[in-house]
Amino acid sequence: MKSYFLFALILIFVILGCKTNKITTKHYDECTQQNIVSTKLEFQKTIISGDKSIISGQTKDAESGEYLPFVNIVLTDKQNKNFAVQSDFNGYFSINNLSNGNYTIKISYVGFNQIESTIDVEKMTKYTTEILLRPAPALLEKPIIYLYPTQIQNINVKLHYAGKLTHTYPNYTSNGWEVVAEPNGRLTDKNGKEYYALFWEGIPDKALQPKDGFIVSGKETLAFLEEKLAYLGLNRREINEFIIHWLPRMQNNPYNLIHFSGEEYEQIAKLNISPQPETIIRVMMITKPLNSKIDFPVQDLTPLKKTRKGYTVVEWGGSVMNNIIK
Repeated sequence: MKSYFLFALILIFVILGCKTNKITTKHYDECTQQNIVSTKLEFQKTIISGDKSIISGQTKDAESGEYLPFVNIVLTDKQNKNFAVQSDFNGYFSINNLSNGNYTIKISYVGFNQIESTIDVEKMTKYTTEILLRPAPALLEKPIIYLYPTQIQNINVKLHYAGKLTHTYPNYTSNGWEVVAEPNGRLTDKNGKEYYALFWEGIPDKALQPKDGFIVSGKETLAFLEEKLAYLGLNRREINEFIIHWLPRMQNNPYNLIHFSGEEYEQIAKLNISPQPETIIRVMMITKPLNSKIDFPVQDLTPLKKTRKGYTVVEWGGSVMNNIIK
C-alpha cells in the first residue's frame, strides 16, 4: 500500500513539474537599455502530436491589462535563424514548426520596455505564456534653451539631468555649454560657430506623471497653444518654433491631453547658469493623444506664469506619454 502511495505522489510531482517552465528574463529600455528589472515568464507546457513544437501566448499592457496588438516577437536559434511574428488585434501570437533546441526570445513594442530571454524547446511540446510589457519612460523631446543677456557676455550653462542624454547640440561637455551670448539671442562658441539656441534630448529615469491638464480637441490645438504659450511667457519666435515642431503631431488627433510640467520637471532637469539670469522661463509640455474626451482635473497655470525682465533664459520642450492615465 505504501509503495502505491509513494508512486502516486511521485507521479503528481512529475505532472506538476511538466506544466510550468519558468524562465528568468530582463527588461531593457528600448533606447538606453537602462532600468533593467528581473522577472519571470511562466510557460504552460502541453504535449502535442508531431515532431515540431509551438510557442504561443498573448501580449498585454502590464499597467492597464489591455491587449497590445502588433507586438514584435522574435525567436533566434543557435544558427542565428530568426522566427518572427506580430501579435494580432487581441494580442495573440503563435510561432509554429519549431525544432527542439535553445532559443533567444525578444519581445519589443514602441513605447514599452523590451524583454529578452532564452527558452529550451523540447520536441512535441506547445508552450503558452502571457507577456506583460511595461511602458518605458518617454523621451523628453527637443528642449532648446535661448539666452538673452542685457549685454554681450560669456555664459556657462550646466544641465543636471536625472536620466540619459541622447542628443546635444552644440556638444555638451563635462563643463557644460560655454558660449558668448548677445542680447538678440545669438550664441557663439569658442571656435566661432554661431547658434540661436542650445539643444538637448534625453530619456529620464522616471517618467513625468501629470495629475492635471487640459483636454483639447485636435482642431483646437493651434489656438490653445498660441494662447497658453504666450501666457507662460514665450515670445512670438519661440511660440512659432514650438508650434512648428509639435502641431503636426497633435492637430489630427481626436483629442490631446496637455499638461505643462513645473516643479516635477525642475527636479529631473536642473539648470545651473552662470552668471545667473534675472528671469528663467521653462515650458515643458507633457501630452498624450486620446481617442475620446475624458474627465481630467484642469491645470492652474498661474504658478508657471512668468514676466520677462532683464537678463532672461527661456527653454521649451515636450514629451509624449506612453503610460496610461490614472
